[in-house]
Amino acid sequence: MKEHWNIFLIAVMFLTRIPVGKWIDYEQGLLARSTLYFPLVGAGVGMIAAGALWLCALAFPLSLAVLLSMLTTILVTGAFHEDGLADSADGFGGAAEKARVLEIMRDSRIGTFGAIALWFLLTAKWILLTHLCELRLETAMLSLIIAHSAGRWSSLWLIWRLEYVRAESATAKPFASSVTPRRFWLASSAFVLIALLCFNWLAFFIVIAAFVVSAFAAGFFKRRIGGITGDTLGAANQIVELSLYFVILTFENASKTLMPEWKFF
Repeated sequence: MKEHWNIFLIAVMFLTRIPVGKWIDYEQGLLARSTLYFPLVGAGVGMIAAGALWLCALAFPLSLAVLLSMLTTILVTGAFHEDGLADSADGFGGAAEKARVLEIMRDSRIGTFGAIALWFLLTAKWILLTHLCELRLETAMLSLIIAHSAGRWSSLWLIWRLEYVRAESATAKPFASSVTPRRFWLASSAFVLIALLCFNWLAFFIVIAAFVVSAFAAGFFKRRIGGITGDTLGAANQIVELSLYFVILTFENASKTLMPEWKFF
């Protein structure tokens, strides 16, 4: 149990800026095993965002509460995944050849495509979450929890299915062969359980949506660069998260209009 708690804290340390370093016994092999807890850490980040949303909604308009919740998430994660999305957008948007795409991704500066991708991502999140809040605050809070969990699950799935194309990358190395079938299915079971706890039968569509979007992302990455990098994992994470807000809002609107007596949770 102590070992698994240590591995969980390593996952927290890797995916967030929450200061847990003094409580862990770190080694690279344990970092590889920490992928098992990615969906749980994602749910934890979502809970922090949901808590911030609830507190801010007590004092501010919903649109501002959503904005402050998003800012809280960025502070907790250090914009880890958003940075990957921006770098991926610059790479894929700025070049066609694999070598050039990877070269652009390595550049820490944000270009035109990266800036546009970030603007679209943050604006779309703000609009979707604000609409979810207007329908029901609890729905938006639960959406944050499951969407953040799904985003981290997508990273796990992509690591399992595709190869890293930059074997020399220090960030990528520990995860290159870290996701065994057993580890993947255990983590996936945790993700499905979180979805069920949050949204009852809608969990089926949430899990399917997360898988479909991840599969499309995998196909695109495989076709363009032959696999994944740390940046593409961050990009997929954000795309899956955004997609789930859209899916949940669609079902909520449909249920309100066509099936007002149905509840998702």
